[in-house]
Amino acid sequence: MSAPGDDDADRPMGAIHAALVAGGTIAPLVMDDRQTCLWMDCELASLVENRFFARVDPVARGAELRAVWEPRATRDGALLGTPHAGARYVRPYWLMQGGSRVGTIALSTGARGERLIEVSSLYVLPAHRGRGVAGAALRRADVVAWAHGVPGVRVQTCWAWQPAVRFYLGLGMWVAGWTDALVFTWRRGLPAHDIEIGEREATFSVVVDGRKERLIRASAEGDRLGWVESPRMEAYRGEPSDVPYLGPGTFAVALATRGFPLVRSEGLWRERHRSSNVGEPEGLAYKIELFEAVDRGFGFDVRTPRIPGLLYRAYDDID
Repeated sequence: MSAPGDDDADRPMGAIHAALVAGGTIAPLVMDDRQTCLWMDCELASLVENRFFARVDPVARGAELRAVWEPRATRDGALLGTPHAGARYVRPYWLMQGGSRVGTIALSTGARGERLIEVSSLYVLPAHRGRGVAGAALRRADVVAWAHGVPGVRVQTCWAWQPAVRFYLGLGMWVAGWTDALVFTWRRGLPAHDIEIGEREATFSVVVDGRKERLIRASAEGDRLGWVESPRMEAYRGEPSDVPYLGPGTFAVALATRGFPLVRSEGLWRERHRSSNVGEPEGLAYKIELFEAVDRGFGFDVRTPRIPGLLYRAYDDID
């Protein structure tokens, strides 16, 4: 298997792909019309499931997906393009388990910005769910990336795709941003985090040497979010660590999935645009309103926790 990409910096990505294929985690999507059609049907089934909460088996009902759902589940009715078209930048694969195709995945062939391998089109066929296929593939990609000098993985998902959001949080991934979608990551140098959420109170901790260090305590106080950071969090800000940069945003996403408020004060709400790409809970609140307005505008079925204090305005009314 040749290494994708032309630059020396991209060669480790090709080695990662090759190692995952050799280990049986993934298998290439070949230039075959039937295989390509099924792969695209999986992509469409993922959109239908996440945008309309209808599970349609792409193996048994591919014709229905294309005829009935494709105009609705894609933005503005745009047809899906072949996954082979952008293979220089993102290469499509089958997810494998026990030598059988059980889903789809795509991997970046080069680093964009942060030098991580990017995962997309992650989908497990309905008949093979509940076996840990997707989580195992992500963990294996992370391990192989480290072995080839790439410090981690990243994967994007939409805020409105709540099962996916909860899945990545449940794997212990960190939230690295929300510019256009939520970006989840594992990367070298970040410890494991531990999030505990009750009915009205929650904590965010990191695990260092087997011991939990509590960094943030949050509380739901009507339309306001109580937020107290520990002295250890302040100490992290003086260290070469991404914990204080990614911790608040990761915690904020977890709180949002449980319907906690995200605005701590009127003053911090006025500064929400400063963290509209990553960081503080007010920035996330602002982007949630935007994300949901866009999805409703396309006619998608938005089923997300209601965040106290958000107005849920139309896109053109959001400042």
